[in-house]
Amino acid sequence: MEQRTRSHRGTRPASALAAVILVAALVSACSAGASPASTTAGTARWTVEHPEPTTVAASNAGLYSVSCPTSTFCAAVDGSGNAEMWNGTRWQPPVQATPNGTLNSVSCPTRTFCVALNGQQAVLYNGAAWTISTAVGPAPTGPTGGQYEVSCTSSTFCGSVNTAGVASLFDGTTWAHDALVDDGTAAKPVQNISCASPTFCVVVSASGNIATLVGTSWSKQTSPGQSLLHSVSCPTTTFCMALDLTGHAILFNGSSWTQAQPMPGPGTLTFSVSCPTSNQCLVARSDGSVSVWQAGTWSAPVAVLHDGTVASASIACASTTFCALVDTSGSAAVLRG
Repeated sequence: MEQRTRSHRGTRPASALAAVILVAALVSACSAGASPASTTAGTARWTVEHPEPTTVAASNAGLYSVSCPTSTFCAAVDGSGNAEMWNGTRWQPPVQATPNGTLNSVSCPTRTFCVALNGQQAVLYNGAAWTISTAVGPAPTGPTGGQYEVSCTSSTFCGSVNTAGVASLFDGTTWAHDALVDDGTAAKPVQNISCASPTFCVVVSASGNIATLVGTSWSKQTSPGQSLLHSVSCPTTTFCMALDLTGHAILFNGSSWTQAQPMPGPGTLTFSVSCPTSNQCLVARSDGSVSVWQAGTWSAPVAVLHDGTVASASIACASTTFCALVDTSGSAAVLRG
């Protein structure tokens, strides 16, 4: 199951955004252009890099989304239309995926297939090169709707949603079945999508609304007490975690949503969640720290990146022992436990 992530919209040029496997402190530090640094605690190890070259303008160097189907392959996308690939050892130099500007979202169910989105435009990766594909969904008709998120389970299925709440599905050739699943606004946009199978996806909104695709039909739910929903991760059709910006999460058990225990730690914004299994989820915070939820219990946040509280982050976990974390300052960290 491909693990989706998301980063904060508020810092993106085009719009309105581990773990401790063991409960032990990890402290990582990095500086732009420095050699990779590692920290260890038990079997967990983070490696921190700054993969964006100094030739990329600071305003375009932010890494906005990352996806990792395996421990030997990740794709991260940036504000210049570039993709950086993790090869199991290092982040490779950026490759231009599109000349048209910011890539806001990426999803890679395998190492030979990825979809990245530049607004409404889809860009596809086939394991060797990126090519511009057809547009995703209908064209935006107003000030909202221009930014899209994507989640793919295979090369023949992806789900996408825009900030106005229009969901579109990809069958390997075309995007179709457009459905209005929420009435997102500029103040409370639709934020994220996660698909566990071709017949199960979840969409979350800053209004606190939730939309679920089961089979071929969408249904709507309301969050049990949390609004500002910002990120969602569904490793299976019977488990999801959705995250708001203020350190709260809700859990789906296959039929209903309930509130999770509040996260411990300082009041930094919580931007992105990735759940490799139904027993573990990792949350990236705005200060570069990460918290882990393990079978109902949260760890204290652990410092990983040190780019300041204005940076927003995106996290993706291929397994309980491998995750990648990127932020809008252009830094990246990899956990290999």
